[in-house]
Amino acid sequence: MKKLLVIILMLVGSSTLWAQQNSTLKREVVGRDIGQLKGIKISGRIIDEITGEALVGATVTVPELNLTRITDTNGGFELVLDRAEYNLQFRYVGYETVEYPITAVGDGRLSIRMLQEDFELDDVVIFGRDPEKNIRSTDMGAITLSINTMRELPPFMGEIDIVRSLATLPGVSQVGEASAGLNVRGGGVDQNLIQFGGAPIYNPSHMFGLFTAFNADMVNDLTLYKAVVPARYGGRSSAILDILPKAGSVDRWGGDLMVSNFSGKLSLNGPVVPGKVSILGGFRISYINWLLQSLSNTTLNNSSANFYDGNVIISAPISDNNEFTYSYYRSYDDFAFASDTTISWNNNAHSFQWKSKMSEKLSMEALGYLSQYNYGIFNQSGINDFDLNSNIQDLGGKLFFTYTLNPKQKFSFGGEMKDIQIQPGELIPTGENQDILPKKVQNEHGREFAGHFQHEFELGEKVGFSYGVRYDLYQYLGDRIVRQYAPNRPVSEGSAISETQYGKGDVIQTYDGLGPRASFRYSLSKYSSIKLGYNKMYQFIHLISNTATIAPTDVWKLSDGFLKPQIADQISLGFYNNFKGNIFETSVEVYYKDLQNVVEYKDGATLIVQNHLETELIPAEGRAFGAEFYIKKNLGRLTGWMSYTYSRALRRVITPFEEENINNGAWYASNFDKPHDLTLIGNYKLSTNTSVSATFAYNTGRPVTFPDAKFDYSGNSLAYFNDRNQERLPDFHRLDLSLNFKLKGKGKFYDGNWTLSVLNVYGRKNPFSIFFDDAEGAPPQALRLALLGIPLPSLSYAIKF
Repeated sequence: MKKLLVIILMLVGSSTLWAQQNSTLKREVVGRDIGQLKGIKISGRIIDEITGEALVGATVTVPELNLTRITDTNGGFELVLDRAEYNLQFRYVGYETVEYPITAVGDGRLSIRMLQEDFELDDVVIFGRDPEKNIRSTDMGAITLSINTMRELPPFMGEIDIVRSLATLPGVSQVGEASAGLNVRGGGVDQNLIQFGGAPIYNPSHMFGLFTAFNADMVNDLTLYKAVVPARYGGRSSAILDILPKAGSVDRWGGDLMVSNFSGKLSLNGPVVPGKVSILGGFRISYINWLLQSLSNTTLNNSSANFYDGNVIISAPISDNNEFTYSYYRSYDDFAFASDTTISWNNNAHSFQWKSKMSEKLSMEALGYLSQYNYGIFNQSGINDFDLNSNIQDLGGKLFFTYTLNPKQKFSFGGEMKDIQIQPGELIPTGENQDILPKKVQNEHGREFAGHFQHEFELGEKVGFSYGVRYDLYQYLGDRIVRQYAPNRPVSEGSAISETQYGKGDVIQTYDGLGPRASFRYSLSKYSSIKLGYNKMYQFIHLISNTATIAPTDVWKLSDGFLKPQIADQISLGFYNNFKGNIFETSVEVYYKDLQNVVEYKDGATLIVQNHLETELIPAEGRAFGAEFYIKKNLGRLTGWMSYTYSRALRRVITPFEEENINNGAWYASNFDKPHDLTLIGNYKLSTNTSVSATFAYNTGRPVTFPDAKFDYSGNSLAYFNDRNQERLPDFHRLDLSLNFKLKGKGKFYDGNWTLSVLNVYGRKNPFSIFFDDAEGAPPQALRLALLGIPLPSLSYAIKF
């Protein structure tokens, strides 16, 4: 009997103690004001359990009210509740879901720490952040991809490729098999602003586009804006790619190691000041020369290629309200073509960011950056040796404020300025017996200023609206000599009549303009909506190139008195529908884009080391339109998506001078016009530790100009070209496969991820480039060079430690 009495007393005591602890927890969560019945404010911040990094865009759900909120740029959120019991749910892609029961009796604050999920779960969720964000938000054409999503794609030569991952989505393409940059909704590669940690990157590629110049281990996520771009972004006329760097751990040291038969990379991260300051460093290097030497092409197997990139990221989440981040990025490439000509380029970018939650409603973000891009060609053939180099320096600062009036209404405003200097080209003879003379193109200097405002609000559950405006001011500055040309004559060397000298800092030309942006959303149901959007953007820097992709020989040029800023107006309409509890996500978008002051070049233009580029260029107008179809399966053993785009990207040149008109003033296809673009992505989990991935891509061959005839001039056989871009390369199609598996070993270094991939499984000889060879009694014949004309296997091994 005594033993029974003791057991009863112990149970009663334990129950009382548990109730007291649970009650204490709830008081800590909701505060001490127990007199409230309605309008109870529960605010908080969600961070990574290990790194302390704010989780931006995480979802906070109150199932009892069917209410969902998204965390802001500081990981903060706010709920307004009635007095009752609730079971809060916190979700973020790649992290374990947190369920948090509370009893709301008064205002309070939560601090939620989330752990990354174990990727050995049976189902891998590949949708980004909020699975219903595509339905509920007013965003149009905004695509966010996490690294976890990109891991589901077959790796390119053993690695996750950021740019190629985006090119699998509707409205986004590349011109060829190894091409740098992206073409977004009929825009050129220079019409995209690519920024890493807020700093612009001018060449995002290694080896002419064979590899992306970003180490995926240094990236947290990335967002591409291709339709309605938020007013805080500007400076380009097509799209914005914002890459968010990863933060290191504030609690413990760790790292990642990956080796493949083409490249290797290593990253380390850990606390500098435990709990306060972390550092993350990464380095990637190639060893691809063995592949070049194995090719049958004698020019390529006598060539060599090298690249590397490195990152250092210092993050200091010193409090719930303040976070500082410093990011440094460097990439380097050199390619020795047939042992006598070396082409090299490198990026350097520094950025410093401060995020601050100034009050419950107001947050601030300040950013400063310095970005440099250098490129050059070095000829060491022994005859007329030379160095040709150029560089860009971009220095800027940005300040953003966000004021959240209530969960359904938010204001954003701020400003920025940048100073950009370009050294377009300097030719330096390096040999003894030279037939060439040194030459230096005049430097260019410009400044940009911008202010912006945006207002987002919801009217009930069905209607959402966002509108904003961005004001851009641009100044083209001296020191510079500017030519004047005779009126009523084409701008050419022969029509120059005088020159004017402008001193350093003198304003030579000014442009400005208002860029309104607006989007409207109407929800047909919880799982479907329609959206309408409009966007206007200005661009003051141009890539002068007669190729379809970025190359080291291309010239970057600022707007001046002859070359006006590009202006793009785009209108979009979309329908979005999710099925079966967000397992399936679908969308259809149509768009029309009008382009002004697009850069085209005259027939036979000389673009390298050209002091007066205005004599080689012609202003053009452009238009692009299309329809994009997308279906994605987010859950289950089989996941993936299908995207199909029908689009056109056209150009037209009409001037008062008949000799400058292209194709007699008719519309013609741009270099990257590809009407049909289809991508199929699939990932099937064979078991907990094994999966198979496949990517199939098909698109129309890009336009090219073939010679119509040939003629002899002074003993030389020359090709004659007539209309531009009237022919096409053969259609592109390719299948890639990969097998991903994880071995269970006795130690961490045996417990890694293996990836076996095969690119171009059936050996399609897709053309990388074309060249022409003379043929007796016929026009020059076009020949194509296939870079990946055979299946290309790769094997990589990755571990965490």
